[in-house]
Amino acid sequence: MNFKPSLMNLTWEDLNDWAGERIVRRGKSYQRSVEDLRITSDGALVASVHGTEVYSTHAGMNGNNELFSECTCPYSWGPCKHAIAIILVYLDACKNKKKIPLATPDDERFLELSGENDDADDFEGCDYDEEYEDDETVEKRRTPSRKNARVRSHLEELSKKELVDILMKGENIVSELGRNLADRDNLKKGDVEKLVASVRKEIKAISSEPAWTNHWNDEGEIPDYSPVKKRLETLLSNNHADAVVELGTYLMERGIGQIEQSNDEGETGTEIASCMEAVFKAVMQSSLSTDQRLLWDIDLHLQDEYGILDNLKGPVAIGKASSSDWSKIADVLLERMDKLPKRQTGNNDDFSSKYRREKVMHWLLHALEGANRKREINEILERETAHTDCYVELVKRLVQDKQIEKAREWAYKGFMATLEKAPGIASQLEELLREMAFNEKNYLLAAAYAAFEFFERPGVDKYSQLEKIAIKAGVWETVKNHIMPYLEKGERPKGATWPLPVLQLSARNKTSSWTHFPDTETLIDIAIKEKHHDDVLIWYRSGKKSGGFGRDHTGEKVAQAIQMSHPDEALAIWKALAVQEISQAKPAAYQTAGSYLKKMKATYTRIKRPDEWARYMAELRENNKRRPRMLDVLNSLEGQRMRIVQ
Repeated sequence: MNFKPSLMNLTWEDLNDWAGERIVRRGKSYQRSVEDLRITSDGALVASVHGTEVYSTHAGMNGNNELFSECTCPYSWGPCKHAIAIILVYLDACKNKKKIPLATPDDERFLELSGENDDADDFEGCDYDEEYEDDETVEKRRTPSRKNARVRSHLEELSKKELVDILMKGENIVSELGRNLADRDNLKKGDVEKLVASVRKEIKAISSEPAWTNHWNDEGEIPDYSPVKKRLETLLSNNHADAVVELGTYLMERGIGQIEQSNDEGETGTEIASCMEAVFKAVMQSSLSTDQRLLWDIDLHLQDEYGILDNLKGPVAIGKASSSDWSKIADVLLERMDKLPKRQTGNNDDFSSKYRREKVMHWLLHALEGANRKREINEILERETAHTDCYVELVKRLVQDKQIEKAREWAYKGFMATLEKAPGIASQLEELLREMAFNEKNYLLAAAYAAFEFFERPGVDKYSQLEKIAIKAGVWETVKNHIMPYLEKGERPKGATWPLPVLQLSARNKTSSWTHFPDTETLIDIAIKEKHHDDVLIWYRSGKKSGGFGRDHTGEKVAQAIQMSHPDEALAIWKALAVQEISQAKPAAYQTAGSYLKKMKATYTRIKRPDEWARYMAELRENNKRRPRMLDVLNSLEGQRMRIVQ
């Protein structure tokens, strides 16, 4: 396929559509980090980009004029900032008529980019399209054996001095090799304790390092646990699983302490989790009995407050334990529960002891399930309601066991107990009461609970829920006639005209502190749901007049809803929102303004008034002529070539 597609005609809109505005913004800040940019024979780009490491980046356009990129950085959710950066540097060079050197087929960056694929000289800087290759060709290109064979053949031809010279060129290589040779020597001599002590010392040193990242400037310092991972794997491959388990326990203890002091975005936890993969393999090969392995796994999860182990599969997840093994674990956890501090009567703020008790309790319930001692579960839950407020779990268990009346009694009891101190739990219990009534086909009672929820937390979702149940009960129109006066004036329904039964939960029947009337937000949402666009505008104007909506995010959904029926009103809202964003004089705000302007452009086009759009664009250009970032947004809307800003 002979093609030479060009990057020269790209617009900001093209880049935003491809990578997203956030990645494009970050890519702009990386232009100065691009080094040794080169162009391939097919018009693509390859460069080195300095970030946390030096990354090899390849980007260009394929035969379908579609942008593509690949990079050795860890970002795998789409085009990365490094790809954006090299494209912008290229466009800037073209603008200034700077010549870009041609990439050679043996450029080592192609080898890095190909990873475990074929040799670098098979890559040739092209964007491979596997759709046009047969399975055999793709498999050959993906197979690392040829590359490894070439490397081995080359090394075997070198003299001893040449090999030493190659190694000495990199201190990191020598250091890692030295450590590896020392480990091999200790294992060969049977001195495993010395190796374990060395790894423990290394864990202590790494876990004492600071851990932080600053996503605004992409700087940071993340501890590198890869040497520990390799040494754990070496121990495991030499049949020292017990030593690996011991070190893994120590690593979790030290690592959790480090994470508690860190200020990163989870990178340190990911490093530790990578090491723990070997540890979890080791525990299944260790001398620990099955119940000891289970308890080891549970204890690590009890320590793990940061989700380090979430994606690792250990003895509990593997599920090979017998009921007898789980019974032993249940007895251990029961004994622990008895020794844990209990919440003092009247002390509802004792969160710490409650939290610890909850975690152990949930593992105890899991163990009782595995031990087939299910009859004990409800007894424990009933007992623990006084200490952990586990009413919701108890009620769900009772419903599951078809003890509906008992479940209802505990739901009411729990509701009253948690009404003031834990309203979230009370809400869940009330919802369970509604579900029980609905499942019994007592739709009037279920509708009464749904109405209770709506009056406590008005919203279109609660409105829709009430509508669905009240229709089944045959009382929706009457109920609806009471809802609107409530939303407009805050008047709760009462008297003989209210068709739903009175609940025992009336003690909570009061207006939420954050609800104000008229509740224009909910009225707007309901009007949008029912496509009453005139009402949408009426309530939106009413809310604006009374100073509601804060920064007017409500305007976005209103304009979106009425753009077909009331285009002029939608245009006015989008215009006001765009002006509000532009006034902040920030690049991110300009991008947000651009999203509103894009909707305005589409609407002006649809209603066939392009002249008005052109005049407004001219006005915006004049008013923002000293704001280059805003001009970039306007250029993007008009599909104009990009102006590169260093």
